[in-house]
Amino acid sequence: MQAASDAVWVLPSDASWAYTEAATALQADWRQVGRGRELLILGARELPSGTPPAALVTLGAAALRLAMERASAQADWARVPVLGALLPRDGFAAVWKRPPAWVSAAYLDQPIERYLALIRRAMPRLTKVGVLVHEDAVSQRQALLKAAQAQGVRLVIGSVGAPETLSAALRSVLADADVLLILPDSAVADVSALQHMLITAYRQRVPVVSYSPALVKAGAAMGLYASPAQAGRQVAAMLKGPLSASSGVSAWPAARLADGFTVALNEQVCRSLGLDVPDVSVLTDALRREEGMR
Repeated sequence: MQAASDAVWVLPSDASWAYTEAATALQADWRQVGRGRELLILGARELPSGTPPAALVTLGAAALRLAMERASAQADWARVPVLGALLPRDGFAAVWKRPPAWVSAAYLDQPIERYLALIRRAMPRLTKVGVLVHEDAVSQRQALLKAAQAQGVRLVIGSVGAPETLSAALRSVLADADVLLILPDSAVADVSALQHMLITAYRQRVPVVSYSPALVKAGAAMGLYASPAQAGRQVAAMLKGPLSASSGVSAWPAARLADGFTVALNEQVCRSLGLDVPDVSVLTDALRREEGMR
């Protein structure tokens, strides 16, 4: 076994299938990216004391929090490169508010352009896309408008402040939108509010495009998300450059949105809303061609 200081550790938040699937995918690609280094999959939330690794991959928020606490408490861990995965951008920020340059992430969030491209491909006649954003999210609003212009769709943006303002903002958006896009933003909606958004949109016959398979099962017409295996493969790809050094770790990668994606359809909801949506494989191939993927 190699010395810990030359190995890369993977720390899952728990033993559930998602973390296992991501770790397995990373392990499968390791021979091409690891440069002979050992990849050690740790037990859930079991971060050994002693000599730290060359780098640490955390899966989920709990594992990232443990890494942050160790870096704060133990001097020889203070500059260990950390790559967080299997969590959205706002989940990462909630744990590590001001990360140093050697702490990065492979976010689960999909690029907004990809969501809008899916809507354009799946429902070309629905050109007014409703979305709720927090009233203070100026940069997110600008990114949405830029992406909408590029994709040739019109945005209907609702601003949400305090939780009690969500319902009014949702009603205003649904009054004008052809389709509702729900983004992973805990500042806008918690779990209970998400169910309210799905039910309200369905009653007004506005299809919902969401960011998770769970929301598709709960009533969204379609979803776009990165599977755990896709997240694991992205971690491997992001580590390829930094691990090319003969020893130690070279320049740490910047945080990135999801590279891989999976399209999911709720066929029953689509039929109920009278939507004639192409097959998942057709949509997936179209998006991949559009982005120049193989």
